[in-house]
Formats: sequence, C-alpha cells, structure tokens
Amino acid sequence: MTDNLSKNVPAFNVPPATKYVVAALFIVHLMTEVTTPDTLEWVYQNFSFRPALVSAILDNPTLPGLFHIFLTLNTHMFLHHDWMHMILNAGMLLAFGSMVERRFGATRFLILFFLSGWLGAFAEYLIADPNLDIVLYGASGGVFGAMGATSILMLPRYRFRGVLVFIGVLLGVNLIIGATPLGTMLVGPGAGIAWAAHCGGFVAGMILAFVYLQKPAATT
Repeated sequence: MTDNLSKNVPAFNVPPATKYVVAALFIVHLMTEVTTPDTLEWVYQNFSFRPALVSAILDNPTLPGLFHIFLTLNTHMFLHHDWMHMILNAGMLLAFGSMVERRFGATRFLILFFLSGWLGAFAEYLIADPNLDIVLYGASGGVFGAMGATSILMLPRYRFRGVLVFIGVLLGVNLIIGATPLGTMLVGPGAGIAWAAHCGGFVAGMILAFVYLQKPAATT
C-alpha cells in the first residue's frame, strides 16, 4: 500500500496558489522581455512603486492618487529587473511559499504574500530620499514574508535558538548584499538591493504567521 501511494504523489507537489503566483511572475516578466523599450519604460514608470511619487500624493491626496498607490503596491511585485532577479524570487517562493500555503491554506498564504509585499514597499518608502525618484519592483517583499512565516513554523522543531540563527543568517546576508557593492554585482548596473523592503516583508510574515497560529483556519 505504501508503494502504491508513493507512486501517486507528484514529483513537484507545489500547492495551487503558490504555483499560480509563480506562473504569473514568469508570464509578466516574459511580456516585459518581448515588448518595446518605450513600452517597458512606461510600465516601470506606472506600475512600479515610487516612494517620491507616493510622498507627493500623500502631501496632496486625491482619490486617483490613492488608487495609484494601492495599484502599485500590488503591481510592483510582478515586475523584475532581469531573468536572474525573477528566477531567484520565483525559486525562493516555490520553496517557502509552498510551506506556508500547506500550513495555512491558499487564502492565508495570498494575504500574507501581498501584505508582506505592501509593508516591504512602505519600509523602503520610509528610508527613501524623497528627492530621488527611485523605482521599487520585485516580489522580494512577499518572498521574504514567506521566509518570515517559515521561521515561525520552524519553532516547534528547531526551538528559539535554531530559528534565531536562521533569521540572523538571512537578514545578515540581506544587509551585507544591500549595503555593499556585492548587491550591484548580483543585480547588474542601474539597480540595487531593496534591503529595507526585504526586512519589512520578513517581519510582516513573522507577525502574520504568529497571528494565524493563534486562530487556526476552519477546516471542512
């Protein structure tokens, strides 16, 4: 019986919501790769998260401006600098997102992914120079949210000390890459590592996972 059951388990058993998000990352990036340079520039200007523009909107809020902020909080997560950037985020999401979705379900995973991306973007907004019109894009905030949630799920097995080491290594590597020329070497010229967005997403994921564990999802 054990042998028969094992034959029915897919080799790559990725939960559906994680699978669809990763597929969306791939499809959107493929579309940006085949479009014209002018269209690509328009996409990044209108659908990435731009802290300077957000500051200008919040100084004089309007309904269309607030809608633009909400829109770009979501759309910036599906834009990437190049194939390496997209593949790294997609690969980490397959690993950590799958763990989160299996534990909490598809709805809670998606809430965690997007809220972590939002809070990661606002973390970058808080440290950004309002005089520089930088553009923030990439799924890293949501990916690091899944990592943060995973660290909470590891507690029963690895205890506080083991999880603390896991967190220290992840955030330490993130800060080193983001604050040194190593980041530019990895992502190429003209781009940098949004370390604040990573940290913000990670903390958001930890908090949401802790909240989820206090109130388990209803099962049928």
